[in-house]
This record gives sequence, C-alpha cells and structure tokens, in this order.
Amino acid sequence: MAKGKSSASAGTRKKHARKAAGPAQPPEAIPKEKKAKGKDKGKNKEPRQKIYIPPVKPAPIQPDPLDTMGLARQLPPELLVVLRLFGKKDAVTKRRALEELQSGWVDESRKEGDDSPIVSTLVTMLPVWLHHVPALFLHPSKRIRLLTSSLHMSLLHIPAVRDQIFFFLRETASTDQAESILGTWCMASHDIDRQVSTHAHRSWTDAIGDGDTKLVLDEPSLLSFVQRALLDPGGVYLYLNPVPPVVAPPPSRKIPGRPVPTQTKREDSDTVPRTKGEGDDENEQDRKARLRVSAFGAITWVLETRAKSAKENSIDDLMGLFGNPALWTSLHHAETSPLADLESFGWNQPVVRKSAWTTLQALLRYWKGSMERMLPTLSTAVLRSAWVEPDAAVQGVMWQPLLTFLKEFSSAWTLVGTDKVGDRDEDDYNSEDSDEETNDVTSQSQEAKPAGFPNRSIAYREFLQFLELGCSGSPSQGYPTIVIILSTIPSPILAPPTDFFTSFWAAIDGRALSSLDRSATSAAFLSSLLECTIFLIRRLRSSTVDDDDLLADAGSEELDQVNGTENAKRLVGEQFGRVWNELVTHKLKVQPDVAAKLMAQTLISLNKINGDVFRAAWNALATAIKKELQTLNTTPLFLISTMLKVFDDLFEDDTSPKLATSAVIEEIAHFSLDQCENALMLDQSEESALEKSAISLVTLFNAFGPKLFLDPEFSLRMDDIVKQNAYRLLTISPSLIIVYLSRREDRDHCLQVWHAVLSGIVRHPDRLHSNLTSLLHASCNAALPDYLKPKANELDALVGASLTNVLSRSSPNGTVSLLSRLLASPGYFLSDSGFHAMLHTVISAFTRQVDHGLRDSAVSLPSFVPPLDFILAVYEARPPVASSIEIIASMLPCVFIFAYLFPTFCGSYDDTSFQQARNIWTLWLSEPQTEQHVQVLTIVKERLRALIVDIRARSTPEQLLQLISQSRHVLGVDIIHDMFPSPGEVDQMLRAMPSDPIHSSLAVLDPLLPPPSVYRHAPKPTQIYDNRGYSAYARLVCALLQVSIEDRQAARRNFWALQHFLALSIYADDLLQIPTASSAAFQKNTSGNDLRNIITMVHQITTYLLTSPMNRELHLKVITAVCEDRSDISLGGLGGFLADFITISKRDDNVMDSRILRRVLQPVLSDVSMDEADQWMILARRLEKTAPQASMAIVSSITQFAPEPPRLDRYRNELAAGLLGIPATKANTEGLLSLRKLSATAPDPASDVAFLSQPRAVNVVKAFQQWITSDEDVDEEVESEMTLIFIHLAPLLQNVSGAHWEFMFDIIENNLENCSFADDITLVALARTLRLIVAIQDLALTTKTLRADWEKRHISILTLVRDLVAEPSDAISAPRSVCRELVLSIVQDLPVSMIDRDTLSKMCHLLTDSSVEVQKMAYQLLHEAAKKRTEYLVIELGVDTENAVEAQLPVELIDILQQSLSLGDGLEDNENNILGYMIGWLLAFDLFTNASLRVRSGYINHIRNLDIIATHFVPSILGLLELYDGVKKAFKLDFWAVDEYYLDFYESGTSISLQLLASHLFYRALLTVPSLIRAWLLDCTDRQLSSSVVSYTSQYFSPVIIRTELAHVKSPETVAELTDENMTVKVAQAVNEVTASYLVDEHQLEITLKMPMDWPLHTIEIKDTKKVGVLEDRWRAWVFGIQQIIWSQNGRIVDGLSLFKKNVALHFEGQVECAICYSIISVMDGTLPRKPCRTCKNRFHAGCLYKWFNTSHSSSCPLCRSDIM
Repeated sequence: MAKGKSSASAGTRKKHARKAAGPAQPPEAIPKEKKAKGKDKGKNKEPRQKIYIPPVKPAPIQPDPLDTMGLARQLPPELLVVLRLFGKKDAVTKRRALEELQSGWVDESRKEGDDSPIVSTLVTMLPVWLHHVPALFLHPSKRIRLLTSSLHMSLLHIPAVRDQIFFFLRETASTDQAESILGTWCMASHDIDRQVSTHAHRSWTDAIGDGDTKLVLDEPSLLSFVQRALLDPGGVYLYLNPVPPVVAPPPSRKIPGRPVPTQTKREDSDTVPRTKGEGDDENEQDRKARLRVSAFGAITWVLETRAKSAKENSIDDLMGLFGNPALWTSLHHAETSPLADLESFGWNQPVVRKSAWTTLQALLRYWKGSMERMLPTLSTAVLRSAWVEPDAAVQGVMWQPLLTFLKEFSSAWTLVGTDKVGDRDEDDYNSEDSDEETNDVTSQSQEAKPAGFPNRSIAYREFLQFLELGCSGSPSQGYPTIVIILSTIPSPILAPPTDFFTSFWAAIDGRALSSLDRSATSAAFLSSLLECTIFLIRRLRSSTVDDDDLLADAGSEELDQVNGTENAKRLVGEQFGRVWNELVTHKLKVQPDVAAKLMAQTLISLNKINGDVFRAAWNALATAIKKELQTLNTTPLFLISTMLKVFDDLFEDDTSPKLATSAVIEEIAHFSLDQCENALMLDQSEESALEKSAISLVTLFNAFGPKLFLDPEFSLRMDDIVKQNAYRLLTISPSLIIVYLSRREDRDHCLQVWHAVLSGIVRHPDRLHSNLTSLLHASCNAALPDYLKPKANELDALVGASLTNVLSRSSPNGTVSLLSRLLASPGYFLSDSGFHAMLHTVISAFTRQVDHGLRDSAVSLPSFVPPLDFILAVYEARPPVASSIEIIASMLPCVFIFAYLFPTFCGSYDDTSFQQARNIWTLWLSEPQTEQHVQVLTIVKERLRALIVDIRARSTPEQLLQLISQSRHVLGVDIIHDMFPSPGEVDQMLRAMPSDPIHSSLAVLDPLLPPPSVYRHAPKPTQIYDNRGYSAYARLVCALLQVSIEDRQAARRNFWALQHFLALSIYADDLLQIPTASSAAFQKNTSGNDLRNIITMVHQITTYLLTSPMNRELHLKVITAVCEDRSDISLGGLGGFLADFITISKRDDNVMDSRILRRVLQPVLSDVSMDEADQWMILARRLEKTAPQASMAIVSSITQFAPEPPRLDRYRNELAAGLLGIPATKANTEGLLSLRKLSATAPDPASDVAFLSQPRAVNVVKAFQQWITSDEDVDEEVESEMTLIFIHLAPLLQNVSGAHWEFMFDIIENNLENCSFADDITLVALARTLRLIVAIQDLALTTKTLRADWEKRHISILTLVRDLVAEPSDAISAPRSVCRELVLSIVQDLPVSMIDRDTLSKMCHLLTDSSVEVQKMAYQLLHEAAKKRTEYLVIELGVDTENAVEAQLPVELIDILQQSLSLGDGLEDNENNILGYMIGWLLAFDLFTNASLRVRSGYINHIRNLDIIATHFVPSILGLLELYDGVKKAFKLDFWAVDEYYLDFYESGTSISLQLLASHLFYRALLTVPSLIRAWLLDCTDRQLSSSVVSYTSQYFSPVIIRTELAHVKSPETVAELTDENMTVKVAQAVNEVTASYLVDEHQLEITLKMPMDWPLHTIEIKDTKKVGVLEDRWRAWVFGIQQIIWSQNGRIVDGLSLFKKNVALHFEGQVECAICYSIISVMDGTLPRKPCRTCKNRFHAGCLYKWFNTSHSSSCPLCRSDIM
C-alpha cells in the first residue's frame, strides 16, 4: 500500500504512540490545548488537557539470589527445588511451589517451635522469597496471590524470620527493592479479591507501624510505587515481571527449487505479549484495573492513616498526584475524559471508578482544607463524570462523595466551562474509538436534551440530561438527592427554572422510569419534583440580588422580573396542573394515597410560605378535578376521592386548605347526585349514565362515609332516590345500595330500603343469582348492619325451590356457591322456620347418599359436594339461628364415615368432597366436649361395628380396622370389645357353618378325614358373599385376625378367637386345594393370594399363641377338666382354651372340630414327656365311643408328635387283634371304623417305632382276605382304608412269603381299574394305591423275594398306571395333582418298550396340571416321548416316496402352544399356566433334536403355517423378558448362561425362574427356528421394539449361538463328516469365520462364511475367496444354496458346508485332465477342459487350445490330429 495517512483511528494511533514512547522523567501533568476543529469551535468550551505519561522504564531481569549470593549451596536440596520453581513462568508451577513451601517448611517450623532447625533455613532463604514476593503479590492468578499473602503472614509469625525481614527492608534492600516490596505488599492488602486483601491486610497491619516489634513505614518509597501503579500500572507490571530478551531467529537457508514459507507475526497493539503459563485469562485492561484498584486502596489508607496520626498534618507531598488530571480520569466512564486527552483510567472499569470515588470521599472527609488547590481539576472531574455515570453500582458509591463535594464546594459549578448551542466537539460525545456504552448514553442525552442551552455550563447541561434520563437509570437513589444538588447550583447557572422542570418532566415523557418497580420510582420522582418546586418557590420569594439571575435570560415573557410572588404562583400552578394531568393519564405511576400525601404536604408548605401561592396551586388542582368530573369519566374517580380524603385527613381544621377541601367535596357530592337524578329520569335503555353516576356516589360514600349525610339537603335527596328506585339500583349498581345501607346511620330508612330490595328480588326469580350475589358478599364481609331482617318469609319459597334443584343436580354449579353463602348468613334473607326446614333437607339428603354409597359403587363423589358445601358453610359461619339445631349432631357419624372411610375404597384421599367432610369433622372436634360428643362417637362405633360383618359393604374389614386404629384416640375404643361380637355370638356363627370337608378327595392330603359315608350331609344354607368373595363369618374372623396380628397382647387376652382362626384357615386351605368346590366361607372366585395370606397370618398367630410350654400339672388339669366336664379358671389362656375346646369337640364331635383339635395339639404335644403322652392317651380312650372323631384326632397327634407311650402300642395291637373278630357283614361299619382308628395309630415309616409284629401283620391281612373273599359286598371305602393299612404293613411283610402279596397286588389292580382321574371320589383310593406301589418298588430293590413277586405283576400294574396318566382331565385340584405326581414318579423309570410315538400326544395334558411338580416330572417323560416321535418320523419319511407322511407337531401340543398368556399381574399368580406353556415349547424344540432335514422342514412349515411364533411365542417371551419397556429395563442376563437350563432346579414362586426359562427358550428358538424369528423381526412395525430385540439378542444370545455353531463345526463328528483328503475346514473364532477349502488338482476352491455380531437375526456373509474351475452362474447357485440351507431352512453351518462339499465333489466327478497342460483346472484362467474333440472325444482348456493353435499354426487335435474346427 502506498505511504500516506494511516487508516487507524485516532485512539489507535495514540495507543501506538504510548507503546513506542521511550523512558522519561517521573510523570507530571503537562496541559496541552486541543486544536480547534472548524470555524469558531471551542471558543467558550472548557479546554481539555492532553497529558503525556511516560511509561515506567522496564527493569532488567534481576539475577536470582540463589545464584548471586551462593544460597544454592547453603539450602537443602528439597527446598532448593521448591525455590527454583518460583522462577518458572507457569502459574501451576508457582502455585505448587507456594503450597509446598507453606506445608512442607513454614508449617513444619511452626509446629516444631522457634528452636527448630527449619527456622534457620527459612532465614537463609529469605532473600530469595523477598526477591520473588513483589511479582507474586501482584500475580494475575487469584490463587497465587492468596497463597502468597497467606505464606507471607505465616513467615511474619516466626520471630526470627520476622526480624530478618524487617532488617532486610531497613538495612539491606535497595531503594527500588524496598519500594517494590512495600508497595506491592500494601497494594495486596487492598486487593480486588476479598480473601486476598483480608490475609494481606492482617500481615500489613501487624507488621507496619510504630513500636519495637513493627516496621516503621518509609512513606515516600511507598507513595512513589503507588503513584507509578496508579498512573502506569502496565509499566509497573512489566517492571516486576520483565520480559526476557528476544533472541533473533537464525537466518533461513534458501533451498533451491522450494520456497521457504514465511511466518506471519501476530501483532496486537492493545496487549503486552504474555508468556506461556502466566495464569488466569486476564487481559491488559483488566490487569490495569486490578492494579489501580489496589493502588487507590493504598492511597486511601495513607490518607486515613495520616489523618489519624499526630505527626503528619499535610498532604503536600501528594498534591502533585491529586492535581494530576490523569488520575481523576478514573472517575469518567468514557474512553476519553474531558480532563485530559488520553484514555480514561475508568473506561470499561466500574471497579476503578468505585475506588476513585472512595478515595475522593477520604479526601473530603479528612483533608477538605487541602483541596482548594486541586479544586479546578476536581470540579471538572466530578461534575463531568457524575451525571454521565451509567453503572448503578458505581452510582451507589458516588452519591456520598458527590453531595459532600457540592455542599462544601458549591463554587465548583462556576469552575466548569460553558458551552453554546452546537458548539460541542464531536470528541466529547462520539469520538472515533469510544465504546458502545459511551455512544448509547451520549446519543440518548443528545436526543432528550432541551432545545437550547445558550452560554450554559457544560456540567449543568449534563445534569439536565441526567434528569432527562431518570437519574441515569437509578431513580430510587438519584431523585432524593436532586433537591440537595439543586441547592448548590448558583442562580445564574440555574436560570431560567423552566428549563430545569422541562428536563425533570422529560423523564416521564421519555419513559425513562419504566422499570420493574415503577411505582416506587415514580413516587421518588414526584417527591423530588415537589421538593424542588418548594425550594425554587422559596428562592423566588426571597428575591435577593444574587437570585435575580433566576429571572434573567428566560427567553420569554412568562416570568415577571419584578414580582417574585407572581412568578411563584405561575410556576406552582403549572407544576400542580402538570402533576394532576400525569396522574390522571397514568403516565406517572404513583399510588393515589402516596401522591395525595406528597401533594398535601406540599400544599401545607405552600400555605405556610404564602397564601396566594397556595391558592394558585389549589385553584389549578381544583379546576383540573372539576374538569375531569364534567367529562363523566369514571376512571379518575378513585384518584379524586382518595386525594380529597387524604387532604381532608391531613389538613388542620379551620385552615385555608381544610375549608377549600370541604367546599370541593360538597360541590362534587351535589354534582354526582344531580347526575344520578338525571340518569334515573332517562329510559332504562340508557343505563350507562346511571351506572357512571352511581359509581361516583359509591366512590364518595367509601371515601367520606357518614360525613356526606351531615348535609340535610343531600340526605333528603339521597333517601328519596334510593327508596323509590331500590330494585333498579340493585340491578344496575348493587354497590350503591350496599354502601348506602352501611353508611346511612338511620335504622328506619335502611329497613325500608332493605324490604324494598327483597320484594324486588321475589318479583324477579329468574335473576335470583345475580341479585343475591353482591348482597351475600356484603353480608359475609359484615358490610351490612345487623338490624336488617326480612319483613316476613319473602325469600323462603324461592330459595327452598332452588335448594331442591341443586340437591337433585338439576341446577348449574354456580347456584351451589350462592346457596352456601346464603345458608351461612341466613338472618338477612330467610326466616328462622324456613332456614330450619332447608337445613333438615340438606342433612337428610347427605345421610341418604352416604348409606347408599357404602353399598353401591354407582354413587358418584360429585353428588356429595353440594350438601357438604351447605353443611360446611353453616358449620363454619354458625349463624345464631342454627346454634340450637339438634339435627346437626345426627349427620356427624355420616360425615366421619364419608370423610375417612370412603377414601379407602372410592377415590383419592385428596378429593374435594373428602376435604370438606374432614373440615366439618375437625370443626366439631375442636368444640368443647359435651354429652352430644359421647352420643355421636357411640353412633360412629356402632356403624363401624355393623360394617365389619356387612357383606354388602364396599369396604373391607382391613380398611375398617385401619380407620378404627387411626381414630382410636378420637373414638376411645377397645377394638375387640367394642367392635366385634361376643365370643358366644361368634361361636354360634361357626356352628351354623358346615363342618364337613368341601370334598372327600381332601383325604388324599389329610388321612384323618373320614370317608363320605361318615359325613352328616346337613343341608347347606345359602351363603351370600361380599365383593371379595367373603362370607359374613369370614369377614368377621379376618378382621379379628388382623387385630390379633397387630396387637399380640390382645390375642393372648382373647384366646377364644384361636378356634375361629384355625377354622378360617381350614376353609381357606380347602378352597385352595380344590378351587372348583363350594365353600361356606369363601366364594369360588376369591383371590388365591388372599387365601394364602389368611393361612400365613393364622400360622403366625398360632405359632405365637401355642409356643408357650405347658408343665405336667397343666396337662393333667386340662385332661381332668375335660373328663369331669367342668371349667377350671386356674388353667389360664392356653390350658383353658384346650379344656373348653376339647369339651366342645366331645359334645359335637364333627370333622371341623377334630381338624382344629389336631392343629392345636401339634405344638402342644411336641414337647411332652412319655408320661404326659400316656395321660393324653387315657383321654383319647375315654372319648373313643362318645366322640370317635375327637379321639382319633388325639391319637393321631400323639402318634405323630409325642413320644410313643405304652398305651398307644397296646391300643394299636388291640385294634389289630380286633379285626379278626369282625365278620364280613360288619366290615362296612364296624370294620371301617376300626381301620380308621388303626390307621390313626400308624407311625411314620421313617421312625423307629414298629407298627405291628409280623405275625400280627399277617393276621391283619388274613382278616382282610376273609372280608374280600366272603359273599358280602365290601365297600370301596373299606378297600381304600385297607390300602392305607397295606402301606404300613408292606415293610413288615417284605421278607415274609405267602399269598398276602398276591392279595395286595390284586387289591392294587382292582383299585387302579376302578379309579380314574376324571372321578374325584376315587382319588383317595388312587392316591393310597399309588403310594403302596411306590413303597413296593422301593422295597423290591432290596428284597429278593419281593422283587420276584413284583416282576411277575409289575408290567400289568405299570400298564394300568400308564393308562391313568393318559386320561385327560380339566379339573384342577391339589389331590389330583398329588395323584399325578405319584403316577409320574412311578412312570419315570417306565420301560422303553412302553413308550411309543403316541405317548407325547396322549400325555401332553400333564403340562396343564395345577402342580408345578407334576409339570416338571411330566417333562422328563414327555422328553423321551418326543425322541420316540422324532425317530419314528425320521424313519417313515426316509422311506416315504409318495409324500404320504407329514412331519407335524402333535395337535395336543399345538393347543398348548396357542395359549394366550396373561402377563399383566404378578407372574407368580399365573405361574402354572406360564410354566406349562414354556415346557410345551421346550418339547417343541426337543422334537428338532436329531431330526433329519426333511423332518425339520416339516416341523418348521407346520409352525409357520400356524403363525404361532409371531402371534404367541415372541410376544410371551418378550413380555417375560420385559423387552417392551426397552433394553434398559429388560431382564439382565449378565450372570446367567442361556444355553443351559435344568428344569429339575426350577424354583416355584419366583419370577426369576420363569424369566431364566424364557431366556433359554429364546436361545433355543434362535438356534432351532431362526428364520421364523427373523420373519417376525422384519414384520415388526415398532422400530423401538425391534431395535431393542436386536440389541438384546446381540448382547446376550448371539455370542453364545456363535460359539455353539463354531463348536459344532469343530466337533469330532463334524470333522469326521466334512474333512477328507480334499476338504479341509478352518475356524477363526476371533472373527466368527469358517473357511472351507476343497483341493482339486493342486488348486483350492475356498468359501468363507462370516457370522454377524447379531447372528442369527441378520444374514450370514459368504465370501468366495477362490472359485477356480467353476463358472460364475454355477458358483452363484452354490452360494445361494448354502444361503437357503442356513437362512431359510434353519440349517446349521455344518449343513451348508456339507452341501458345498457335495456340489464340488459332484462337479469335478468324472472330469479328465487336459491333454495339453495335463491339468484339470487351467493355470491360466482357472477353467475346466470344456472344448471337446469330435473324433477322440478328449476335452481341452480353451486357453490351451488357443495357445496350441498359435504355436502349431494349425487347428488340428493335439492327440488324433483331426481337425477340431
């Protein structure tokens, strides 16, 4: 670019000049006039000085004392390493050095004390520390400065180190070094960071001062350094941190032929080059600001210290600094200050400006007398900076020094230059390089300033601009100071005052006060305006010679220069008129009462100054008010009334302001009344005028109240208007009627108006809601006089009809609120009798709804809201007319039930209606206790007690008990005594229940149960159940059980309840065992979980009550009491219960009592002695004839739980011997009873007790043979009991040969032939028969003679057992499951010959059994059956040539696989169905094991045609694995192996077992039928679900499947099948690849199969690495065939490789070598010999023939020489 004028701005050029300036003398202020720009510019302007501040001469790099003083050899190496780090540039390194020096040396020396050797080391180290500490004190990193201050303070706390530091500063240090240390130390004590300054200030104040232990400060050195830091902080920083010399780069070598790239140097004129690792991101401007803030703090400290010191009384040495204009540019915010032509120190640095104002405050406070010399500079600096300050924080600090300065030096206004219109240098407001902040403020100032300021002070002009901008954005702080500032402005500068007020109001016109808190700022504005007005009025009134300038040069004739009072009147009238207009138009957002108070105070002050001035202000205000009223605008009415009300309250009586206010109020009142009368004369279509006039009257009444009625004329006219137009006024302006009634203190007039209003409401029933709303609001707020009453029952009928409509839900919702308020304040509107009738209606409706809602779920909660609203309104208001109503107490029980019981079964507890009811109940409880409280609580308890047994109730007993427990302290109840029937009543309920078992097959589980012939067969009463399926007895006992579980002591006090607990448990257990049976206590659809919970709780409470030991005496007392049939009080809880219950059992002797007795005796007899057991045996023998059921229960309990007593063995033998004496004719009666008694005495086969002796056992069998072989018909029940006895006799007779075994086998076969799973009655005999078979099988294993007998008959018996298994049965019961378990345990080891291809289809129904054990055992059998079926199909399809046989899954298995599972509830509730379903799929996949390809294809086609994978399998498995909720919430398989699952280890009752089985099934599906899973995935439209399945599969299943496939390829069987001399297979497990190579004539055909990471969801990749000798189309066909085998036909990798091997072998089979190259595959193009010779039939490669033709120059055959072409 050509040389010429630089394109840089003026400010930029100045910066470059300052950077390039060389060293100079100490800075001094050199004023320099600014050049004029243009014609006549700058003639009357204040000159701006140009200041040149030479920079501080950069100091050379000081050598480290470690090297110059030889300290490196004196200090420990560890400390030397730390000290060397201070010389590094990296801030992190310095920080680590400071931390290490503090913790490793200074802290250690302080711990060890002053005698520590570390102290001497630190003393030696001090020169190094003091060399680095100045730079560290002012380091950019706050952390380093903080560590430095802390470390320096710690060093000073060590006496030896402290003394050495002081000595160094006094004696050793050079002047520059002392200046740097003291200056930086003092500046650090005033650091911008509070933490740094706190630590440094502590050390500074502790070390500096007078005294022997302190260092006397060398102030000149300190001041010299601080002055340099203030004026040139950048130079000071470079002085402390000298930049190392820049080494010139070596000359570059020019490389021929290649240009050397030039390096572009980055230039930045604004910043000093920073070294690497310097610390925080601090630019040069911020660094200068930080250093100036610290320097200002240091100067302020010096000023304060000198002021407090007796030695120093002068700051003459500082006058050079304070007189320097450059210093005070710190007050100015713009880039260029009016003081000096240089960059302002305060530009973009509010913290610097705050510090400068703080220093100015110190000067004004302590050295005010010394400021005269610096006043010219300070005047310009202060006044030219304060009014343009944009920062609110700076303004907060600025006000005190500013006001103090102006108060002390008011002449400062005259020391600032003046300006003319348009005579402003553009550099003042819009210089080239000013920032955006300056531009914004200046532009706003220029736009908002008045039109002309001739010869006006520049500072005053900026002050007016400050007012125009609303105190520069700080009105709350600025406006209170305006009057003080105004008082300091000389009159010549202030004249004319209209300019001041114009600028003042410009803030409103320019919306400068639009802030968040506009009301407060507007109030501050108004207060300041009025204060300034008073001040100027007083100055005008004084009319001194000095103040004549206020009237001079006004530029208009508005102000009289002779009469100051007239000017004041004119001025105050204008301002009051302007204030009113701005308030009315809402431009001035001040609260009316606040504005009124301010104006009232101003008027009072004006009245005191001069009455004429007051009247001028009042006339302007009154005229404006009347003018507003003439417009009929209702908006300012509130402002007018409020202002007049405040005036009336604040003005003193009999004063001019008071009289003037009263006159205006009276005039306004009559004017408003005239407007109302005129509006009433108009047609009703012109209601707007009436409404406006009514609003005026209401506003006046609210403001002045009864005072208006003191005027007789106004009272008469107002009374006539309201009486004659009462209803019309009510419809147009109800507030006028209300305020009239409340303000008119005349009973007769008010009653007349009230009765007229009520009559009008009755005449217009369609407007009842609108007419009553405002009146009710007034009555609720106590706005109506108490004496207002209805004349008769005017409103009763109308309100009663509306109330009836609301309760029938035929009225709008708004009517409910209206009627609630009406019932809360009925005295004004309703008669007493009418109110009583309405309240009775409401309460009756509510109680009926509660009774209905307790039993009917159709009742909706919203229907309760209206009556509760009415009741709550009445109860909260408590009108006097309702205080004696007795009916309120009658509804409180219903309120309690609705509030606390209803939420438990219908709706949320936080519903509005429930909240209302709880409020009513709480209000009632808060009242003093009376007899009524006791009656209500008694009724509540009775209602709750009835609900416990009420089967129609929607609430459960548990919900009722929870409510009773929560309200126990309120109701004061003993739960069992007050809330339950008496023990006798509960016993009667039990006796009314059937005592027989719900089904005779339960004897399979409980051998003590009698056969059906013993049942009483009493007619079963018709039972009614609640919504859970509980009878009344079940509800009652459940509630009693819940109480006993929660309060164990109450259970011990009420031992009688144990009988009912056990009875309920038996009923529940029976229904669980046989869900299809009919129970007297529970309905069939009762939840199984509920029944199991009952059983669990009964077991808990039974264990608790029966575990207390009984001594021998207690056993004897119980037995004695039973035998003597008397009650013994001394027996206590358990003993008394036993005695009473055995007595009851002896009397009734039913099955239920015997079952309960047996459960009670189990824990009682478990710890008795043999003698005590013998006593119990005596009791059993005594009850044998009168109560055989109870006797057998006692005997069975003794046999199983007590030690074997002698009487039991004797009794057993007596029964066995007695069987021989029973003839066949009595076998069905006496014999059956004897068999039951004998079975009750049978011991556990695993015990050491012998049932009978062998001879006795043989005789027993002989007795049975006699019965059977006789001509009498022996019942099946007898044969069943005989079978039970055989189970105990078999071990005794295993070594005894004879006909008894044949007899037993005959009985077994007979029972098996007569029994069936379809017939529940035969299940008992079947179970006993199967147990006998199991026992015989076990015995036959160890007994040779028995084994021989068993082998003769076992085939026929096992065949019968197998046929039993094949019988399907849909009925579900525990006895049937037990029988199936027994059957399956027998057929587990069924001979292979007895399992055929149809076994699977015949026995699939076992998977639907209700027993998990049956399902698990069935799988073992069905697994073998599946193998048989597959073997059969493989053979059949292998020989089938006509496609007559189809490979399909059994129909019975398909029915199971097509089930739809319910996975919504807990998995445990539906465990049997889910487990059976999944075992069915296990069997389906088992069918594929060892199946041929044709059989597998048949199975897959069958499954595909049924679509059961997509419709049943996948949804069920994904649901069990929780994949529908995403992968994150899915079941985690990280710790589980999915490729193996052992069904024998399946744990019932846990969901994790089902989920693990589901994961194994998914693995089997991916391995067996991957194509069907892929088909589902492709058809899945839910992208999120499909991506979840892919991710889940690739994470948990694909690695296992890939590993399985590769292991299959590497298995010996596969290797033997695929590998031979030509074929080799290689597996690369790391990359999931299998490579097959086929060798043909030293050439290899290679194919590589690569499985993807989510195999088998995505296709396998087949790479044809080498395909010599095969045409492209044939190779593609081979690849496609492999893909079809693996991808579509669900084949394995081995199947694909087998196909490849077969294709290659067949392709090259019969191929001959080429006669030219003697190879099968061409070495040139890899083809086969395909070009034949027609003569010799030999084949050649095409390439070989081509070469032969070219070389031989003929087309003859190489062999036969005949022409080939």
